[in-house]
Amino acid sequence: MPQIGDTYADGRARISQLLAGLTDDEADAPVPACPAWTVHDVAAHLVGGCADILAGNIEGVASEAWTAAQVEARKGASVSELLAEWADVGPQVEAFADAFPGRSGHQWITDQTSHEHDIRGALRRPGGRDSTGADIALDFLVGVGFHNSLSARGLGPIEVRAGDRRWVVGSATPTSADPAALLATDMAARDDAEAPPDPVAVVEAPPFELFRALSGRRSVRQIETFDWSVDPSDYIVAFRYGPFVPSSTDLVE
Repeated sequence: MPQIGDTYADGRARISQLLAGLTDDEADAPVPACPAWTVHDVAAHLVGGCADILAGNIEGVASEAWTAAQVEARKGASVSELLAEWADVGPQVEAFADAFPGRSGHQWITDQTSHEHDIRGALRRPGGRDSTGADIALDFLVGVGFHNSLSARGLGPIEVRAGDRRWVVGSATPTSADPAALLATDMAARDDAEAPPDPVAVVEAPPFELFRALSGRRSVRQIETFDWSVDPSDYIVAFRYGPFVPSSTDLVE
């Protein structure tokens, strides 16, 4: 099983290389996948996340207020100063990240990997799509986020296919009226020892496209173009969970 700390360190190295030497205009470039943020803001959030974890400031973790405070606190920092702070706090968190409870380490990797590609999209520098972080993120988004979103709405079971990977997620019987509550409480690894039920629908998409769609980086129209065995209209709602909603415009990266 991939180590969380090592995987995060690899992602941090890739993102740091992307950010090193940016011009002011590039740092201030808007991020289409995060319309309220610039490249600098995304970097500030990544750095601030590590700093807050290290300081034990995890109340409201991943909330809009939590991330906004990280960005605001670093408004006056240069990109080089952000990278210096990340080089300090990042390794300290990576050292104990494998002890994160449940699947919170996978959520941490998912956040970093999502923002890596947000930055790449803004700078038009694609890459890193076959990273270990991308694999972990896709598994987390399908197996925790999408699974709980489908289950809460009584949608499924549905077979999800991406490259050579397969999951059967969701449930025909609603388990909660609130998918956000399910997502918050089901952070422990799922027990996949039992044979999955027969799916009532199948969706197939390239791994990177599915990853981006399940993290709110693709539009409804783009999701509908995936290879669905059924009319996708009943399932689009399940792409809304936690902080994620489909993009209001098509995002092509």
